[in-house]
Amino acid sequence: MKIKNLSWIKAIRMCYLLAEKIVNSGLVFDTIIAISRGGLVPARIISDVLGIDELYTLRSKLWGIGGMIYKEPVVRVYERMNLSGRKVLIVDEVVDTGATMVRVREIIERYDPAMIKTAVIHCKPTTKYIPDYYVEKLSEWVWILYPWSLFESLYGLAVKRGNNIVGAVREIMVKNNIRLTAIQERLLKKSINMYTMHRIHKR
Repeated sequence: MKIKNLSWIKAIRMCYLLAEKIVNSGLVFDTIIAISRGGLVPARIISDVLGIDELYTLRSKLWGIGGMIYKEPVVRVYERMNLSGRKVLIVDEVVDTGATMVRVREIIERYDPAMIKTAVIHCKPTTKYIPDYYVEKLSEWVWILYPWSLFESLYGLAVKRGNNIVGAVREIMVKNNIRLTAIQERLLKKSINMYTMHRIHKR
């Protein structure tokens, strides 16, 4: 499995590049929908650039720790949204199959907005849905390590390799030249223990 590791600097830069594409399109939005959890950081940055304070969050589950866990995305709306006549921008970090974005768009359409557009950082070659805005279209499928979900991704990749999760994480890091900050190093083992505990409780 090929891995693409994004530093915070590069990831944030790509968020601003995405915001720039939206601004340059000439369309004006008044509402942003962030697909949680991966789309939270990009959506917040885009809302800041576009001057939009009307930001809602939808929780979508398709992928879990270590891979896909549902056949279809499970999307939950936890807050009351008034989107009638609004110009809505849906934001996520990546489209992999495109199923999540399609499902979220279907849900938002029920609220009778005036316009819906979609935006992501990465488009993978496996997606059946191409968003209106994206920064990079990948030529091959890779597992992307976003800095805001680094520990989750490392754990998910390592847990497939057996019981020595800490050792597997270290191997992945060495192979892909992933370097942690001092505080991340201090938190790594504790984070792995927490993921393991949550995984056991969900069985």
